[in-house]
Amino acid sequence: MTAIKGNEMNTFQTVAEFKAYRESILAAGRSQRPCLVICGGTGGQASGSNDLIRVIKRQILEQDLHDRLSLRITGCLGFCEMDPFIIVEPGYHLYPKLKMEHVPRIVEAAVKGEVVEELLYREPGSAVVRFSEQEIPFFQGQTRIVLGQNQQVDPIRINDYLKMGGYAALEKALETPDRQWIVDEILRSNLRGRGGAGFPTGRKWELARNMNSVSGRKYVICNADEGDPGAYMDRSMLEGNPHAILEGMIIAALAMRASNGIIYVRTEYPLAIKHVTIAIREAGRLGLLGRNILGRGFDFDIEVFHGAGAFVCGEETALIKSIEGEMGEPRQRPPYPIAKGLFGCPTCINNVETLANIPYIINRGAEAYLKIGTENNAGTKIFSLVGKIKNTGLVEVPLGTPISKVVYEIGGGPSGSAKIKAIQTGGPSGGCIPSSLFDLPIDYDSLAKVGSIMGSGGMIVMDDNTCMVDVAKYFMKFLQDESCGKCFTCRKGTQRLHEILEDITCGKGLPEHLTLLEELAQTVKDTTMCGLGQTAANPVLSTLKYFREEYERHIFDKRCDAYVCKPLTGAPCQAACPVDTEPWRYVAMIEKGDYEEAYRVIRSANPFPAVSARVCDRKCESRCSLGTSGGEAVAIRALKRFVTDRVKPSTYKPVLAKKKRQRVAVVGAGPAGITAAHCLSLRGYGVTVFEAEDRPGGMLTCSLPAYRLPRDVVEKEIKTLLNRRIKMEFGRVLGKDMTVQDLLAGRYDAVFLAFGAHESMRLDLRHEDVRGVFPSIEFLKAFNMRGEELARGHVGVIGGGNSAVDAARVALRQKDVTSVSLFYRRTREEMPAYEEEIDAALEEGVRIETLISPVKIRVRQEEIEAAVREGVELETLVSPVKIHSRKGRLVDIECIRNRLGDVDATGRRKPLPIPGSEFRVRLDTLIVAVGEKPKSEFLASMGLDIDKSGRIRVNAKTLETSLRGVFAGGDLVTGPNTVIDAVAAGKKAAESIDRYLQKKPLAKPATPKLPSVYIEPAQGGESEDKTGARAVNPSLAPAERIKNFREVEMALPEKAARTESRRCLRCDLAFTEEKSADGSVRSVMEGARHG
Repeated sequence: MTAIKGNEMNTFQTVAEFKAYRESILAAGRSQRPCLVICGGTGGQASGSNDLIRVIKRQILEQDLHDRLSLRITGCLGFCEMDPFIIVEPGYHLYPKLKMEHVPRIVEAAVKGEVVEELLYREPGSAVVRFSEQEIPFFQGQTRIVLGQNQQVDPIRINDYLKMGGYAALEKALETPDRQWIVDEILRSNLRGRGGAGFPTGRKWELARNMNSVSGRKYVICNADEGDPGAYMDRSMLEGNPHAILEGMIIAALAMRASNGIIYVRTEYPLAIKHVTIAIREAGRLGLLGRNILGRGFDFDIEVFHGAGAFVCGEETALIKSIEGEMGEPRQRPPYPIAKGLFGCPTCINNVETLANIPYIINRGAEAYLKIGTENNAGTKIFSLVGKIKNTGLVEVPLGTPISKVVYEIGGGPSGSAKIKAIQTGGPSGGCIPSSLFDLPIDYDSLAKVGSIMGSGGMIVMDDNTCMVDVAKYFMKFLQDESCGKCFTCRKGTQRLHEILEDITCGKGLPEHLTLLEELAQTVKDTTMCGLGQTAANPVLSTLKYFREEYERHIFDKRCDAYVCKPLTGAPCQAACPVDTEPWRYVAMIEKGDYEEAYRVIRSANPFPAVSARVCDRKCESRCSLGTSGGEAVAIRALKRFVTDRVKPSTYKPVLAKKKRQRVAVVGAGPAGITAAHCLSLRGYGVTVFEAEDRPGGMLTCSLPAYRLPRDVVEKEIKTLLNRRIKMEFGRVLGKDMTVQDLLAGRYDAVFLAFGAHESMRLDLRHEDVRGVFPSIEFLKAFNMRGEELARGHVGVIGGGNSAVDAARVALRQKDVTSVSLFYRRTREEMPAYEEEIDAALEEGVRIETLISPVKIRVRQEEIEAAVREGVELETLVSPVKIHSRKGRLVDIECIRNRLGDVDATGRRKPLPIPGSEFRVRLDTLIVAVGEKPKSEFLASMGLDIDKSGRIRVNAKTLETSLRGVFAGGDLVTGPNTVIDAVAAGKKAAESIDRYLQKKPLAKPATPKLPSVYIEPAQGGESEDKTGARAVNPSLAPAERIKNFREVEMALPEKAARTESRRCLRCDLAFTEEKSADGSVRSVMEGARHG
């Protein structure tokens, strides 16, 4: 313990002397010259602020700007995501993420009273410049009564603290003869301890004041042992405004008659230790510490104790043991530290943030403090907001603020495209709260009700890429390592909990583990001694409560949907593929130049390789390790296109099994139906496919435009899948020509329903059925199947999905169309259509209007009525007037503008109409593309279970419906979905039908998708830079696409494909190769063969 005590000879001997000095500092005020404010805290330094500070100082020296510009180096300013940044006062212009070369321009502009507009802060994805700190949403949503002081203070200069009213609260407390008044004021303020438990601070002080000490000594301890992963509030307060903590400690000591203070801070906080050490020395120099402080007969000194970093020492009795030189482990209570604490003396322990609130309460009064927060949770709370969030940093909000406001308004929402899943509060002993509960107010009581705690204020945001089982495992490992071991149930309980979680994430989980986890977690919670042990089970209990389905997926399906648990995931690209293609494998074959083997790898898993090479939604790329680790994902679909364009389909020769007697009926010849028929035929079954249209393909032919998916590609691919065991019957409609019962009663042993979602959803506006208004499916089908061009003039398209963008681009190619506008009610970033399709539409001239909703469709009848009102005389059945023949033709649509509101169940911000923003758009054609649903109402009469959206309810694992022997898949089950998902449904249905007909259990035992084939990696000299630019398919220039349906995207050249294949990180090798004792590498399979 290092003692840094106040000087014996104090500068000021009386309160009056100090008051005069303090008021002189206040009267002098701040300099009127511009000031550059920059964070010099640990986070800022790590981001490069020291480099900027050196450039600023050099500029001031070289240009002799001492009298024209000042520099203030502060502690953490909160907006850590934007570090290193500079705030220029007095305009509070914020320049984020600066580089050294930017500094001279900012210095020059500050001296001239100007701004460098292109460097000012903008919201991510927005071009709107925020000229002032107060205009930035991150700051607007906060109430920074504590953290906001950091911006005004250079932490090593006590006069900066005095300039903002520092030590006025201490002065006020010293001038008040009745010290009980201090305790009463804190009691009235309803301040609760900010260290986690939330015990009333005033109550603790009252107990300490009334406690008698045999030795005459009492201690005030500031607990700065901040050990929660991701939390740095206390460190930042000590670094940025140490005098606020000192002032709070001195007032606490004055109130409870304590003579000794200790700041317990972990050694890992060297800058905090440095700043608080300087602050203690400076406070002592002014006579605010030491003997007979300001002549009031009050002795108090503060010492700094360097903790070793043990998490358990955050618990007050363990902290005391550590200071006493013993092992830091908790002891039984009572006696509580208030009665018998450090060295057996009464000891009051408060958290850093608790003490930082004291000056505010004493200065402004309890009544003012109570106006912030809620009835039983007064004041603000500082949170460390980290994780999968745009705006990481320190956030100070009133208690009672909803989690959603912190996450979406202040935090800016998710950092990537993945939806936010949960938030973990309270550090490793806290709970995980799902996004469905984000309306929950942040206060001690509300968090406790949902199985979490406030803790010291850590908030870790998690998205869909976070595995909640892995999160629980991580925290249990942390708690196991940090347990002092004194309690058996904590020592062994956390160990066993971690072991079970480890088994689950490694694919060894058993159904009984769920019950065991709950029972063991509850036992640890109920039988341990200290707060750490009593809350240690929270991560397990909360994730089991709110994310049980993830545990079940790990245990029963051997899948980690976040692709985090490697033993269950294998190569992420393969695990993400719905049809279980091995992208790593065919990419490795391309690298070796073996294109035919690459084709065989693709085709063995995917019956539609050429189709999916053009329209697959690339789930594999979204999980590519190169992409998720900071680089650009390997262009897997482009490599698949390279292979399928180059290799003949006959390269792959499927094997037909021996013919079986059973027959299967498939209704629908889309990708799901054709896939199921093909796979069943290979297993030996005879299959009849019933299709309502006059050709196969489903959405591949009737919906997808030829410029994306040429018709000959679809026709050739389907032709390769049909064989003598498959019979096609076109023009046959279920519900009209036959029923499910007819099929089962006839010659079919099983039925697979896969006729898609071909009914467009409506806007439900008046006049939606007039001429000139078309549902997107009807519009696309008319052109793709019959060659009819329904669009003319100015075309409007309502919607933001792929169907809307396809309709817009098809319309633009029709000969009578002059222009196309697409209207969407949210922003472009939230459009569900593929990004490359949106870009292509813009290149081709489609105008996209976002944050717009149609409210009314206007027709020619209204023009007729207006003409009548204006005096036009109309007579019916008299020539040449043809008014009736023009009745009901589209004229325009009336729209209203939206703004984005709170986040809805989809994870996107809900569009809210702006009153008074209505406007009209004159249109000749309107295409409605707001979604599709199956035409399935008639199926209910056949005994099938249908939900309100028209989708058939099935067993998700087997696709079996409510009727025995009847299975369903594709869009009929999921609603509008991707081609590759439809193909996957067809494969799954074929397997389930086979098991059904063979009288086996329908659900196949789950196994992880792990690489099993060893492919030697490229030699060092062959390897390319993994961070190189991603390959992009060549495409037609926009001018070459107009008014034609030539395929826009082309295949990669061979050299580009080989180069792109070498960017693959080859995640498969972690599963297929092992190192021998001599250091050589060999195949895991080879190792198995050699015993």
